[in-house]
Amino acid sequence: LAVDVNEHALARLSNRVEAILSPEKLETFCADLANYDLILSKIPPNHSVIVVSLHACGAASDMAMNLAIRCNAPFILCPCCTAKSLTKRSPSNTEKRTTFDLSASFQRSGASADIEYPRSKWLMGKLHDNGVVNMALEDKYTLLAKVADIGIGPQTLSQQRQQQARAKKIVELDRLLAASEEHGYDVRLMRIRDHDPLVYSKGDLLIGGKDIAETLINLPGEEIQ
Repeated sequence: LAVDVNEHALARLSNRVEAILSPEKLETFCADLANYDLILSKIPPNHSVIVVSLHACGAASDMAMNLAIRCNAPFILCPCCTAKSLTKRSPSNTEKRTTFDLSASFQRSGASADIEYPRSKWLMGKLHDNGVVNMALEDKYTLLAKVADIGIGPQTLSQQRQQQARAKKIVELDRLLAASEEHGYDVRLMRIRDHDPLVYSKGDLLIGGKDIAETLINLPGEEIQ
């Protein structure tokens, strides 16, 4: 089952799949990822579930993780931009909505009411204890998320990319540790092979599931240091 809020993206996916698989092998569903119950209703009973998300922007990656947790299923996520998650959806854009105007990028990628940042107790504690005074917790996370997207200046290009990579790692660890702390998931943060974080910062892989610690340890690939 492929889910996207963009029906044009789903149409392109269907065309590509038809070239290599029978059409009945893939079902597409145009919906907002925050509409968990509607998406779950499309999954046949007694089917094994694994949630895979590629470049779901902003809070959409958190929604994909939440969907996996609701199914008690493993997940593999490759998140995209982080700062868009800071947008809080307007009351008209609730979980009951199935689609969004394609121009409303920040609303589509904004956090629904069930998602708050920081996501983990780990990062909340770090931000509380980092010695920065006169700055609210929410403002500290906002700064972190924006640095993960665009860096912080004035800097050289190399310095900017290093700051982006460090901030992005913290944001993704925050997501993973929330799944571990609150739901008992075994988690690991890795990178897509051959993706240099100083050149392309959106190759992180967030992997999690129940009782898969040994599998995660033995996975081949690059673990983020």
